[in-house]
Amino acid sequence: MDFCMRTFVLVLVAACPSAANRRQLRGFRTNDFANIAEAMQPMVVARTLSKVETEWRSQALQFVECKGDAARSDCGLIQSVFQKSCSKIVSAVVAASSGDRDTVTEYMGVVCNEPQLNDWKHELCQSFAKAISNTMTADNYQNRESLITGGLCLGFWTNISSTEGSRVAQEHALQAKHIEEERAKAAKRAKEAAEELAQAMAERNRKSAAEAKAEARRRELQEKRRAIEEQRKRQVAEKTAREAKIVAEREAAAKAAAAKRAAEKAAVEAKVRQRIETAQKAAEAQAAEADAKLAQAKNDERETKRSIADAEAETAKPKLHQPQPVAKAAKIAHSAKDTAAVKHSTKDAAAATHPAKAEQVAGKKINDHKQ
Repeated sequence: MDFCMRTFVLVLVAACPSAANRRQLRGFRTNDFANIAEAMQPMVVARTLSKVETEWRSQALQFVECKGDAARSDCGLIQSVFQKSCSKIVSAVVAASSGDRDTVTEYMGVVCNEPQLNDWKHELCQSFAKAISNTMTADNYQNRESLITGGLCLGFWTNISSTEGSRVAQEHALQAKHIEEERAKAAKRAKEAAEELAQAMAERNRKSAAEAKAEARRRELQEKRRAIEEQRKRQVAEKTAREAKIVAEREAAAKAAAAKRAAEKAAVEAKVRQRIETAQKAAEAQAAEADAKLAQAKNDERETKRSIADAEAETAKPKLHQPQPVAKAAKIAHSAKDTAAVKHSTKDAAAATHPAKAEQVAGKKINDHKQ
């Protein structure tokens, strides 16, 4: 607030006319005021005064509220603050106009018509300008030097506080009326809500009965479905168990049959192995016997060849009696034939035991036959 006051005063002081202009102010007319008003910067003053009026209205509202509170006793401080700021502004306006009442009237008219001061601010500005004009006299010097601003500001304060008090009372009345209307509306809404609630409760009770009946029916159907489902599950479980049992029996039978076939196969293989081993042993024995006979035959053959050689040697010698060597040679030849027969029989036995040897024996027989 002090900053606004200082700004307002500085603007007005800076706009104060010179001594020559003061002489002109005594006889100016409306046509000349435009130039003077422009020199005193009414737009700037209006902007500052707008802020000041906002503070004044706030102070007046605080004063009214303070008066309405019996517990407070400092309401005079608010009025003192207003008195001080009001006096400074009045003095600045008078000084800026060089104490000329008409200049103040014209100048404040221009200021109050600025766009910054509209609505209630315009009315308050006009009221303030009228209070200044009514307080000033026709004597410019007296206005500049001894204008009493206390009564002016007190009257203006009374006007503002009264206006604010009326406005607050009106707002309170409107607020009380609004509250009463809201209470009536709330009571009506409560009544309507109670009726709607009663209807809703009745409807809900009816719905609850229907829902209870439907719920009972639903549970009954649910129990039947559950029983059917459990029966179906038991049947499925029993069928599954039967099928599993059949599969298990089939698998057990298949395993038993496989085991039996494996045992029979093992027994047959054992018998075959036994027969093969017996045959092999017999063949080995026969082969050993044939080898022994073959060795004996070879020995006999050597003996026969030796005997034949001896016989031929004896034949080559001149003998007196020929019949005896011939008989001996015949005996030796007969013995050689027996030995060859034994040898062939031994080879046949060996061939029966060993296929390779049989081929060799067969080939030898063919060669002997060719010879």
